[in-house]
Amino acid sequence: MMATLTLDIESIAAGGDGVARHDGLVVFVPRSAPGDHVVVAVTQRGRLGRGSIVHVEQAGADRVEPDCVHYNADGCGGCQLQHLSLVAQRAAKGQIIADAFRRIGHRTVAAPEVRAGARAWRYRRKLSLALRRSSGAWTAGLRAHDDPDRIIPFTDCLITESRVVEIWHEILAASECLPDAHELRGSVLMLGAGTGAGIPGRASFTLEGASDWPRHAEFFDVVRSLDALSWMRAGGSRRLLHDRRTSSTAPSASFTQVNPEIAEALKSHVLATVRAYKPRSVIDAYSGSGDVAVALATSGAHVTAIELDADASRYCASRLPEGSRAIRGRVEDAMGGALPADVVILNPPRAGVDARVTAHLNTEHRAKAIVYVSCDPATLARDLNRMPEWRIASLTAFDMFPQTAHVETVCELVPVAAA
Repeated sequence: MMATLTLDIESIAAGGDGVARHDGLVVFVPRSAPGDHVVVAVTQRGRLGRGSIVHVEQAGADRVEPDCVHYNADGCGGCQLQHLSLVAQRAAKGQIIADAFRRIGHRTVAAPEVRAGARAWRYRRKLSLALRRSSGAWTAGLRAHDDPDRIIPFTDCLITESRVVEIWHEILAASECLPDAHELRGSVLMLGAGTGAGIPGRASFTLEGASDWPRHAEFFDVVRSLDALSWMRAGGSRRLLHDRRTSSTAPSASFTQVNPEIAEALKSHVLATVRAYKPRSVIDAYSGSGDVAVALATSGAHVTAIELDADASRYCASRLPEGSRAIRGRVEDAMGGALPADVVILNPPRAGVDARVTAHLNTEHRAKAIVYVSCDPATLARDLNRMPEWRIASLTAFDMFPQTAHVETVCELVPVAAA
């Protein structure tokens, strides 16, 4: 059912859509701002509707003109909040966290202040794009916000470092060497400074898809800005195909935070929060390549770092001092054997933690504290709802991804009995 309504936008929901209400109908409107008075084409399902702006009759005070040509003209879905001022973006993210805690976690908290860095543009050191071949030519880009099947042809991404953009254009220039497939996905990640003559910057490229890649060596030879090339075959696991580096054993394709300034601020906050408990033992779950685990272990704690990614776990193990250990495996499988610990760090992917993890933390060897680092307020709130024996001691948010609706949250939990 389609209707045209004139609406007043009240707030921003998780995901970045504006929220309006009309005669009991809740309408989600992408690219709208609080305070907007807008004419909207609405598709209704039950008491919920989704709309697209036909006309902005009066702009809200926080609406700004987006800097990126792809945002309005092409409907690129990589960013969701470019049309809001930075102050309004961060206020919306704090409220998204508080709303998730109330609705899903059944906990009432004030909207936290969202800590920000110096750069709102050109901060990303990683860019993943969809690749699609048509009539023998490859198109790379992000997907449209209103049509996930439509790929916006890539020219630039203003939230991504210029060097990453340059390397993506080198990759596209060598696209004839890509596998024979209809669709692929690729990710460029900056690793650091150059390591050899003719290599202006260290970067890795991970390609996902296809069952055969006969020209990968030729591709790597042509794209000289790449120091490492990995491939995740369709239905298989990732493997490193080529590596020009000679002095680093750091994984080239494992998960890493893409905004280094805010990542360092978040890491420092986590370390300070953990160290305040003077722990003798720490579990670092979903530990990645182990930067937090190594920092705690070298300052005297006995750390158990749990990580599923083999390369990241291996690298973490190589850096941990005697008395600490790295376990390669799923956190839900390893947590029971790793307890007890004075402090437990949880830093899961967007899906949050398995229910078995919260069950262990609820019933066995109660720690002094849990420090939960989340990239999704909804799954964080869901996991907190599974942990009634824990109360929130502090809540801190970080604007890791300006111009988008994503936000990082650090939630410090202590046992209710410690109140």
